[in-house]
Amino acid sequence: MADLALPKTLLVPAGLAESLSEPSVTIDDVIQSALNSPAHRERWKYTKADGFLTQLAAPAEAPHINGEQQTGVRWWRETISNPMPGLDLQQGPEAFARLCFVGEAMRLDITGSVTDPVTLIHRSNTLPVIVNLSANASLTLIEMIEGDEGQQTVWIDIGPNAEVNHSRNALNSATSSWQYSSVRLQSSARYHLNNHVLGCGVRRQDLHIIMDGQGAEAKLVSAGMVDNKAALDQQITLEHRQPRGRSEQTIHNIVANGGKCTFNGRIHIHDGASGTDAQLSNKNLGMGDNATINTKPELEIYTDDVSCSHGATVGTLSQEALFYLTSRGIDNAAAEALLSQGFLRQCIDGPLAETALNTMIGVREIGASL
Repeated sequence: MADLALPKTLLVPAGLAESLSEPSVTIDDVIQSALNSPAHRERWKYTKADGFLTQLAAPAEAPHINGEQQTGVRWWRETISNPMPGLDLQQGPEAFARLCFVGEAMRLDITGSVTDPVTLIHRSNTLPVIVNLSANASLTLIEMIEGDEGQQTVWIDIGPNAEVNHSRNALNSATSSWQYSSVRLQSSARYHLNNHVLGCGVRRQDLHIIMDGQGAEAKLVSAGMVDNKAALDQQITLEHRQPRGRSEQTIHNIVANGGKCTFNGRIHIHDGASGTDAQLSNKNLGMGDNATINTKPELEIYTDDVSCSHGATVGTLSQEALFYLTSRGIDNAAAEALLSQGFLRQCIDGPLAETALNTMIGVREIGASL
């Protein structure tokens, strides 16, 4: 593989340079090193990065927003000028470059317990969104990815004892789609993501969760359907940096008829993060002809007194269950559809669940083309 490179020279806003503690004159070398580190190149092993890197410098517009007219909510457009806590160039150099190329972001500040959801609708390449929650605040954040192609980056910083319930539907039929989310949790903060996704021409989802405070809790539940030669690449890194954090990840994907799905989930427990409880489960069903599934759960543990598990399965529908249903008068295609729906329903929840159900396993009848 040739070296990964940005489409043009990077000019770094002063605030971001301060976040990285790197002299701006050397930032191109730093970016190039991060893009081509062995760990990062491994994350691009099954998806060509060139198209996404070229689009990093594309113009961006503000996402559409609903629910911003509430007490405790402030939404505005700003030039990026302040340091960003939790910014990790080694983990997400492409997202960092996107911040630099556009030079500005949409800012959402939550200072209290917000009653109604705040909804972001992305219909194209959108400006980065920076979400900050004050201590004890709470937010229901809804994201919907629309349009034929686009890149979206969201940075969430959750203050002490604050909570975010985040639901995202990426169900559009796109040529190219990339979502990057970075979430930092401070002491006793809570984050819950319900992710519903369809494969498309090529879809990439990167998620970096940093448990940066003692007693933080994170839960990720994701359902994916990759059909008809579509592609989905999910890269998830969850870092436990402080003691007594809890995390749980449950990811179910169905891959059918020439679809290609890649999942790489890494749990990194830092030295000193004792009392951590981290669980990861990735289950995949292959259906139809020529389905390709790559899955790689990882654990890095640098401390004692932790409870961790990780696992991945790749299989097909249970023949015993199929026999049971067909023996009771259900035809084979309908039986396959029922079992597939049950598999995905385990990971479809939250305020966008009904739309996800109708799109993934309702209107789009799984099994009809098998």
